[in-house]
Amino acid sequence: MTEIIAHRGYRIVAPENTLPAFEAALAYDIDMLETDVHRTKDGHLVVIHDETVDRTTNGTGLVKELTLAEIKMLDAGSYKQPVMNNVAIPTLEELLIFLKNEEFSKTLLLEIKTDHTEYPGIEQEVLNLVNQFDPTYGIIYQSFNLKSLKIIRKLQPNAKIAALVFWPSPKVWWLQIIGVFKFVHPDIRILKRKPKLFWRIGLPIRPWTVDKEEDMRAVFKAKLPGIITNQVALACRIRKEIQKVNE
Repeated sequence: MTEIIAHRGYRIVAPENTLPAFEAALAYDIDMLETDVHRTKDGHLVVIHDETVDRTTNGTGLVKELTLAEIKMLDAGSYKQPVMNNVAIPTLEELLIFLKNEEFSKTLLLEIKTDHTEYPGIEQEVLNLVNQFDPTYGIIYQSFNLKSLKIIRKLQPNAKIAALVFWPSPKVWWLQIIGVFKFVHPDIRILKRKPKLFWRIGLPIRPWTVDKEEDMRAVFKAKLPGIITNQVALACRIRKEIQKVNE
């Protein structure tokens, strides 16, 4: 059955990429948590999607130009709900501690955000930190930056890797064939334009970001390996409904 991947946690009900969002997602029958990693000015790995803190906090500036102390002073919650004004941007280490304490047993889909900002050596730093925790759950690394994926494959040959793309080019499929990564994660909006070519059972693709019910049902019908979504509750309800019909 198609796996459900909570995009930046359950960001519909809590501030994205924060511990409350991940906790909210774990209340549902999901298969993966998806998150993003940048690096601060003083070398700390932090969980945030954008290159800047502008959209999701009360601050401004590039993540790479702010220290961890400066980032920790920011309000990362009240833009979503005023009562969440004490929510902070977590470090990757804090997220890994949270998952350990929650006895997380699913899979963490970890995006390394090197597609717009260069963070030399971040691939090794992420691998080192994750390996320190020796997680018993699954880890999949993904990025839009194919160079980062090649680096991860070289550094850790047994790593599980996926390529984030808007549209899978011949180069992407070639890298998939030679084993740089196993799965391809394309944009659902573009994938929908090629239903005969890409909506086939068995293709190693997990589309993003699938939030419309009709798109979810199409993905489940095609039995694609996974679905990356913001609408966690809706996806879980539809999958459960389909499972009951197929019993």
